[in-house]
Amino acid sequence: MGTVLAHIEAIGEAIMPGRRKAARSIVHVGASVTSAHGDSAKVTINNVSTHGCNVTGDAEWMRMGSFVGVGLEGSQPLQAIVRWMRDGTAGLEFLRPVPADNAAWHELINSISNL
Repeated sequence: MGTVLAHIEAIGEAIMPGRRKAARSIVHVGASVTSAHGDSAKVTINNVSTHGCNVTGDAEWMRMGSFVGVGLEGSQPLQAIVRWMRDGTAGLEFLRPVPADNAAWHELINSISNL
């Protein structure tokens, strides 16, 4: 049985190596999320990469599969889709990687340790 499981894990790793597109930096910074319907909430970004972030906050209106804008103070919000939610925490995938000229987001991404 152990050999079978090891083989399945090896196949999974070959198909989806690492699962993440980029390493995530651990951060704890305030941000806001907004919906297309005008709902908004303050959140904390827990980790971030050029492809997405993990947020915690009280955004009861947010649902898996919904589109949101996530913004840092003083910067243009990034558009994202809510990929998962659990106990007040959500995984957001940016619709486009963080643009190279978005200094605020790249400063945040490069600020702390990587996961």
